[in-house]
Amino acid sequence: MATSSSQMASPTPVAHSRTVRRRPFVARNARLLLVWGLLAVLLAVYVREAPQFRPREQRTLANSGMTLAMAGVGQTLVVLTGGIDLSLGPMVSLTNSIASEVTDPNAPGGNMPLAAVLAVLVGASGGLINGALVAYGRLQPIIVTLATASVWTGIALYIRPDPGGYIPPGFSEALTGTAFQEPAALPLGLTWDRPVAKSFVLLAGLVVFWLVFRRTRLATRIFAVGSSEGAAYMSGVDVARAKLLAYTIAGVAAALAGLFQSAQTATGNALAGNAITLNSIAAVVLGGASLAGGAGSYLGTVAGAYVIALIPSVLFFYDVSPFYQQLFQGSILLVAVSLGALGIFRVRNRLERL
Repeated sequence: MATSSSQMASPTPVAHSRTVRRRPFVARNARLLLVWGLLAVLLAVYVREAPQFRPREQRTLANSGMTLAMAGVGQTLVVLTGGIDLSLGPMVSLTNSIASEVTDPNAPGGNMPLAAVLAVLVGASGGLINGALVAYGRLQPIIVTLATASVWTGIALYIRPDPGGYIPPGFSEALTGTAFQEPAALPLGLTWDRPVAKSFVLLAGLVVFWLVFRRTRLATRIFAVGSSEGAAYMSGVDVARAKLLAYTIAGVAAALAGLFQSAQTATGNALAGNAITLNSIAAVVLGGASLAGGAGSYLGTVAGAYVIALIPSVLFFYDVSPFYQQLFQGSILLVAVSLGALGIFRVRNRLERL
């Protein structure tokens, strides 16, 4: 008896659904958890070794890393595009010099609002220039920002050849003082009666800004440009505009950092921000960002900034000479970069085996 073709055919295999396994949370955020763990260790050592840890000491600790954390916003965005901004520190110095020069001890409030607006406009203009040269001039970011860094430093030295100037005490207290010195009523009938450094309030605002910004189209385009500029362009992303906005925001962030530096030191100095350039890059890398672009988070940059700010204080408690501080900071950065490189090598090895 002849069998039908359907009977002769082999049974159709049942399709098994494939489930894409998501990497564990720890594996996906290893670098971020590493830097926050390091910060927790340094904080624990600092609190244990400090003779006292009253609100005044807490305020000093919060203020110590705030300028770098503010500048880190801009450096994070630039690094995410695959670039680097060497002009952030000089822009901090420039806006600090402008603020200390424009203010007037004899004017009500010292003309600080005018100085703040002018500083932000200068920062935005400087970032816009960097972005235009990188995005539309197609010049290398490191060359462009190295050149503009010299220009900003020269202007700052022209404005303030010697340290000095005037910053209103009220402005310093508004940014670097202590909030909730008196019991405050909160919603739901709660009361808060513990002093909090205003720097922590500013830092919380920056974190909220990042969490909101991360969900915007601009953030998505910045990440896309850093991951693969060619693929982003083919997907319809305006690469030049994304870079321009990233560098402009970086300039604004540097200006805000310069204003906080002014409030913290209550004076102007044309060279005050020089160390911020390299430290901001170190904070971004410590926070888990890739200098190749496309990967990173400001949450890691915050931890990296305060790690860098805490290291000198912790070393001081252990009577370590200041000459060795750069050695320890460089060693920590080297270890962090090496751990990130291990992940890259692991992925590369997997691709080579395919």
